[in-house]
Amino acid sequence: MKISDSEMELMNIIWGSESPATSAGIAESLNTSWSGATIRTFLKRLTEKGVLKMRRDGKVNYYTPLISREDYKKMCAEEFINDMYSGSVKNMLAALYGGEKPTADELREIKDWFENL
Repeated sequence: MKISDSEMELMNIIWGSESPATSAGIAESLNTSWSGATIRTFLKRLTEKGVLKMRRDGKVNYYTPLISREDYKKMCAEEFINDMYSGSVKNMLAALYGGEKPTADELREIKDWFENL
């Protein structure tokens, strides 16, 4: 599941909210000139993607995330590694270093990180 840049703007507001978000509250937090209809369209797409849960109370829809920001980042990283490096973290690291050998400190840091997974 991929979230577009526009959808991500809404998700960042929702993830940052301490309570369920409304489209009106999201509109107030946005620094865009999007119409209410545009915001509702993005919220509907996010709900259809399974990223948001919508609860209706009277005429107001309340949106809560079904996936955390951290879980979404992890999923994107896994998709990226799978798509670009055939699922190989080693190949990704080799590409990041451009064929150059990492320093001893960098190797130690990477090793420590993997050991603490």
